[in-house]
Amino acid sequence: MIHVDPKLTDEEFLRLFEKGINSQWGSDQIDWGLTQSLPESKKLALGKLLTPVYLGEQTAMLGVSAVLPMVLTSGQTEPALYLSSMGLDEARHFRNLHKLYRVLNVDPLPSRRLPEMWRYHARLLQKREPVPWVFGILISDLFAKTFYGGFAQRFPNTVVGRLSGRTLQDEARHQAFSDRYLNRMLPTMDVAAKKELLVLRDDLFRIMEKLGERLRGAMEELDWSPEAFLAELWDDTERWVKRLGLVSLTEA
Repeated sequence: MIHVDPKLTDEEFLRLFEKGINSQWGSDQIDWGLTQSLPESKKLALGKLLTPVYLGEQTAMLGVSAVLPMVLTSGQTEPALYLSSMGLDEARHFRNLHKLYRVLNVDPLPSRRLPEMWRYHARLLQKREPVPWVFGILISDLFAKTFYGGFAQRFPNTVVGRLSGRTLQDEARHQAFSDRYLNRMLPTMDVAAKKELLVLRDDLFRIMEKLGERLRGAMEELDWSPEAFLAELWDDTERWVKRLGLVSLTEA
């Protein structure tokens, strides 16, 4: 998987990599004292509702480390460069959420309370191939975008809202990577392989529906509902399915 003097000619991936490097930031750029307007009931609900994202950031770190060798082995050095920077993003998100739990003085749900998260991430890496993982991670980034966007909207002048808003910038960059990578790889795949991506989408949403039911109480405390969350996420996902040219496969 190590290539001596690769050409590095894909300017779009290289620009995205440079953007990722230049957009790095740290926890010192967040005001962690903005907690006064958060009542205890909201903090407890946030602790529960942040748990899937908290676990997701950790498993994203593992996912990048698993997929990176596959991408390098296939000679795709420019995407591998970006994935390396993406790994740092995921590590930062995990570190920041870890700190946020301490600042709010609440705990995440125990992993045994969210078995769907383990099924979700096992499904992401079931094929052990880069394209399904990138498509799955696109859905996961949209999942995170919906969560962080909801937090930013509901708690704009708190540490939760500020941290969420900053993290959304990273998630947008990850979506841009998925867009570039999938648009390059999908034309090389046959119809059956493309349809498998839609099966993956449906499997992930079935898992998320069950996850939403487990988190219903915490979501309702924040004037949210699993149905509204999943509807927003589904609409966002379907826009990407159309953008990637996969929508016609549902009729084939």
